Amino acid sequence: MKNVIKTFILLAFFGLSSLVNAQWQQTNGPYGGNINCIASDGTNIFAGTNGQGVFLSSNNGSSWTAVNNGLPGWSPVYSFAISGTNIFAGTNDGVFLSTNNGTSWTVVNNGLTNNNVNSLAISGSNIFVGTDGSGVFLSTNNGTSWTAVNNGLTNTIVLSLAISGSNIFAGTDGGGVWKRALSEMGIEENNYKSNITLYPNPANNKVTITNNNLPAKETTISIFNIQGELMLSEKFKEQNAIELNISKFAGGIYILKIQIGNEIENKKLVIQ
Repeated sequence: MKNVIKTFILLAFFGLSSLVNAQWQQTNGPYGGNINCIASDGTNIFAGTNGQGVFLSSNNGSSWTAVNNGLPGWSPVYSFAISGTNIFAGTNDGVFLSTNNGTSWTVVNNGLTNNNVNSLAISGSNIFVGTDGSGVFLSTNNGTSWTAVNNGLTNTIVLSLAISGSNIFAGTDGGGVWKRALSEMGIEENNYKSNITLYPNPANNKVTITNNNLPAKETTISIFNIQGELMLSEKFKEQNAIELNISKFAGGIYILKIQIGNEIENKKLVIQ
């Protein structure tokens, strides 16, 4: 019995010792400089550096390979965001997109007025960037175009972004944390079942707003631009499908506030 107790004590001691002695271990690379950001996609780990581009490891950090084709030389990489096969990198030269695990990168800056990108966040197919002095921008088409979404944001040096539930949070330089509802930008939570559909979307001259489930009642449709300014408000009689003329609107992202009786939904509409 004593031997059993001694064995148990020794096992417990060595087990605790291994926990006490556990420590961080440096991986083999990617190089000896500053690592600004890290992101993982399955077995692939990406490291963004302070002037040596992006490095990829597919073996838990045992080795790293530079994956910089298309990235500007010596531009710091400050942030990553991954959505499916799309990998976005925020740099001092704007946003770059890779669809092949970093083998090649393409700049996607159309609409960005400030290419110093500090942070990235993704909600479904919607991508946000935080810039160094021009606030937050939103893309709904994988970075093909960007629109500023800064209504109410007075500190525009955005160092970090995070999405939690139905809100996006922005950490600023000296201005604390700011919050905005995703629904204000026409972004719906994935688990929300909408009663309203828009077709086509993106649209050109006309869009049809269809009431799928709610009883037909008087409907009020208000259109806001991405800055939150009211552009149009119209009332319609009881009907389940409304054709709305949008030919006078410039291309961009708009929010439709649709009120059917006491029910209200916000929908994002892209006008080409």
